[in-house]
Amino acid sequence: MQISPSLLSNEILATGQEIEEGKVHGKSLIDLIKSCFDEDGELSEDWDPLVLNSRRGEILRVYEEEKEELRRFFSQLSCRFSLVIELCFGFYFFSIYYIDNSWERRVKIISIFAANKDEELHHNCENLVKILKEFCLYWKIDGNISSTMYHNDEISPDSAKGDHEDVIGEINSWFNQRGNSLPFVGFMFSVDTLSYNFEDDLTQGLWNTFGGVRKCIDYVNSTPSNLHNFQIAVDNAKSMGKKVNVLYRLGNGDSIYDFGRAVGYKEAFSELERIDFSFKLRSINLTAKQWDEATVIYEDCNECLDSLESLIYGEHTTINQCFPKFCELFMTLRPLVQKTQSFDHDQNTSSLVDKLASGLEKYNLVLVIAVILDPRFKMNIVQLWYNKVYGSDADRYLEKIMNDFINVYDKYYAKRSEFGDITSSYLDPMGRPSTSTPKSPELERYLDQPRIPPVEIFDVLGWWRVYTPIFPTLARMARDLLVMPISAYACLPLYRHLYSHIFYCNDLEDDIKPALCCLTQWLKSHDE
Repeated sequence: MQISPSLLSNEILATGQEIEEGKVHGKSLIDLIKSCFDEDGELSEDWDPLVLNSRRGEILRVYEEEKEELRRFFSQLSCRFSLVIELCFGFYFFSIYYIDNSWERRVKIISIFAANKDEELHHNCENLVKILKEFCLYWKIDGNISSTMYHNDEISPDSAKGDHEDVIGEINSWFNQRGNSLPFVGFMFSVDTLSYNFEDDLTQGLWNTFGGVRKCIDYVNSTPSNLHNFQIAVDNAKSMGKKVNVLYRLGNGDSIYDFGRAVGYKEAFSELERIDFSFKLRSINLTAKQWDEATVIYEDCNECLDSLESLIYGEHTTINQCFPKFCELFMTLRPLVQKTQSFDHDQNTSSLVDKLASGLEKYNLVLVIAVILDPRFKMNIVQLWYNKVYGSDADRYLEKIMNDFINVYDKYYAKRSEFGDITSSYLDPMGRPSTSTPKSPELERYLDQPRIPPVEIFDVLGWWRVYTPIFPTLARMARDLLVMPISAYACLPLYRHLYSHIFYCNDLEDDIKPALCCLTQWLKSHDE
């Protein structure tokens, strides 16, 4: 999208103040904004909030004009949008991910709204519903959403229960009323949010279940003498050839990693019980069996968290690349299903693992669709992974996921006339015009076509750009879904420093902070 020169005028509002020559006069708004930040979002030497305040009127006017220009641009795109809502710095950031008409992946922050920190969580959620509706209607994408992801580190997905479940239900119902009937359009928590809350609950469960571990840590940390004795115990255990961690001060028992450090010293704690009469007298040490149980379950939990981090922080541009990591995560979850049942202190909910699996399940269908739309793998990769994950139950799960896939495909196929995807006629095997449809529908033809070699470096968007005339319905699905994010970590990471500089600057007028964030990204995209 090209910027009209009129939108970047050199107009300077009369403020009655004398402003340093060279910082305002003769500098266009675009140059002024660009001169404030470097490409990494760090402040430059030219950063001056007072100068920006002096051009407040121009910034807000250009922001509105650019926003209207961007809205017209979106109306010309023939694709759905993935919406990301992130609560950060006390503001709701609304970003959209899409694939443009050149089949290039794009992402833009397009609106920022203040959240009322003094309101209760439920009221903020109700306010979010109102903001979300106004946002989608203004940008005219209310019937054109392919997914909605919400990220907030401070709100547990469990808060979606009860009253908040009604709020989320209202959002999902509204999307359906606007014509968004895809099963994954509704409100979904980011994998980051699911992971953070799973780790918090898991940590609490470990410490509560193995309370003796915390008592052992507290005893060692309580006095220098106890810590000295523990050092001797570590050295003794090592001299006997026992596996012991390299000693450094034990944590306070606040994290799962503190728990892991403690179980790494189980042999040292046993030796401490032999050489420290006071420690033995208190009878706080775990038995060998309890230490072994704590070690095994910690290792399983840690492997699960590592798989989650790999899914969240792994480098990928399209979500077809996430499917193997997603399946590996479920493989690590399986050993925890039985082991964490005792962690669940809320009898009205399922186990911690079931909670996480339930949240992740909402991403399952879109990830399966995305990897099937990867011509290197198609259904083959789904069958292989499902056999590994579900074993003898694989056929049942495969049948369900394939039915769900076909259901989504049918929804797209039913709307093909709106997209201009219907060809006027077909040719029969003799090359003559035919009014009948081919024996193999588009989906069957795609699945029957041989897979391309599974090279590691592959431009899946480029492949679909070429094959759009052959598989128009599937290409539309690929365009809408491959761009969908599942992690907030991938949401504009290069701009996070810039946002913090803007929103934490007390000298900058509050009403131009959102405008500056948006304009900085929009103007940068023009250069690209």
